[in-house]
Amino acid sequence: MKKHALVLIVFTVLSTSCQKNSIIPSSEEKADADKGKIVLHSDVQRVFLSGPLENVNLYARGAEELSRPLTPTFTWEEAKAPYTVYLSDNYNYSNALTYSVDDAKISFSNLKINTKYYYQVMSGDEVIKQDTFETSSQLVRNLYISGVTNARDLGGYTTKEGVVKQGVLFRMGRLNKNDVEEVDVRITSKGIDAMINELKVKTEIDLRMVDNNEVGGLTEGTSVIGNNVKYYQCPMDYTETMDKGDNDKSLRKVFTILGDKKNYPAFFHCSIGTDRTGYVAWLINSILGVSEDDLWRDYLFSNFGNIGGLRNKSYIENGYVKMIKETEGNSLKEKTINFLLKKGVKQQDINVVQEMMLKNED
Repeated sequence: MKKHALVLIVFTVLSTSCQKNSIIPSSEEKADADKGKIVLHSDVQRVFLSGPLENVNLYARGAEELSRPLTPTFTWEEAKAPYTVYLSDNYNYSNALTYSVDDAKISFSNLKINTKYYYQVMSGDEVIKQDTFETSSQLVRNLYISGVTNARDLGGYTTKEGVVKQGVLFRMGRLNKNDVEEVDVRITSKGIDAMINELKVKTEIDLRMVDNNEVGGLTEGTSVIGNNVKYYQCPMDYTETMDKGDNDKSLRKVFTILGDKKNYPAFFHCSIGTDRTGYVAWLINSILGVSEDDLWRDYLFSNFGNIGGLRNKSYIENGYVKMIKETEGNSLKEKTINFLLKKGVKQQDINVVQEMMLKNED
């Protein structure tokens, strides 16, 4: 096969010091391991993700769209267009994504973190390029869903029980406008393509209120992104403690939906993907054993989205976070499981979420 030069847009990984721990590598260790890998975060995202939690307001204040990942570009020598590009995270291309492009370059969006990728470029029946690349290990895995703010994967974290899988469960802001009688879809066709063809979602869980039409004219059934995506309404009314009205009933419904393996990959959202969405995300990652530092970093990353204002730790730490910590248990994970059980969530649904989201390290 004729060899061609591969041009990558590679960004320098920033390194800052942090306290070492036996489970999570330090920033210095991550920087060393990530040399030569594709960086997926912007400069300001990397600085926040590597530094003190309290500094998020120096970089993002929830007032503009800064939440999207970088999209590395790959080029090859020109041949007869169009080109077909295959991208996979395994060497046999069994789950490959397929792209058709007219120019001798492509930008890949929504790559998984800490992952080795294989790609192949074809011109007609001829393979003109084959190569691999690896992505950096820095969390969070943020996503670019055109027309939607504040989107990311719940996966990628290392816990005592294993690694939280990427590509299984996602969180984000709304896909259609609130408070209108006729459905006004805000996710673009490009965003829908990413959801269907890249993330391969099967289920949408909407946490917005129904009685006041916060859902913007939607009824349970089919999602705005496609007839093959199931759409469920689990309305929650936001308070710091999240124990208002029918919130517990809706929480039980969320876990019933996630307790069905056929509903994955799935995503959930409220309006801006921060408060009610943050509550559900905190609960799920807590029962998977994600560290409290990572839970806070995920919560505060919402400030990089266009969410209408700054969030900080004090916004929830004396609310539902305090209630969880005051629940009986020897760890945050145990406390959260007991917190959910007291809310009426079934143990079998918790078990399914853990089974679907966790993989043991070899």
